[in-house]
Amino acid sequence: VAIVIVWAIAALFFLPFAADALGLSAGAGGAWIGTSEFADAAGIAAAQSFGGIAAHAGRGTADQAVASYTLIKVVGRDSWIGIWAVILSLLATTRWAEPGTGARAVRNRASGNEVWTRFPKFVLGFVIASALLSAVAVAVGPAVFKADITPGVVAPLKGLRIWAFAFAFLSIGLTTRFSEFGAIGWRPFAAFSVGAVANLLIGLALSTALFGAYWTAIGH
Repeated sequence: VAIVIVWAIAALFFLPFAADALGLSAGAGGAWIGTSEFADAAGIAAAQSFGGIAAHAGRGTADQAVASYTLIKVVGRDSWIGIWAVILSLLATTRWAEPGTGARAVRNRASGNEVWTRFPKFVLGFVIASALLSAVAVAVGPAVFKADITPGVVAPLKGLRIWAFAFAFLSIGLTTRFSEFGAIGWRPFAAFSVGAVANLLIGLALSTALFGAYWTAIGH
């Protein structure tokens, strides 16, 4: 956890300025942050920060940066991680056997209560909020929603979102035990760092050279 936090903090400050130095559009920069950032809270803060920089330079809007970041990090990476985590959890509790007990012997079987206990409850909040806003948008129509609901409700919530993610990341940082570095040694940190740098470069290439036009036009 400590290694992830260190890299997340570094990326939080580095990526917005690096994307600006490279002259990336808001959409492309947000996508690059989405491929490179490890923590959602730090990522949304970095995307919002770069979106403001790009908007000031006339290279898009902050919403484009956040939208492309969300599609890559939350919808793309996090969703697939969640899907595979569920699949592997089901295999581990129903198929994997303890060594020496036979092919059909299963070490543990998870109950429904255990699944609910471990389920990330914040996902329900996302689903409920999305359903409510979607229902309101359908009821009042797109024109009224854009003219009245967006500035009166959605815009203040965006400001609250930034602070919520900032405090969430601060809480994670305060509970991080950097003494773990002494216990694990430098090799895990070096291995993780090599992977992070490779991910950074590959993400930049994919977000600009391959899909740059798509991300630049997102939201139009």
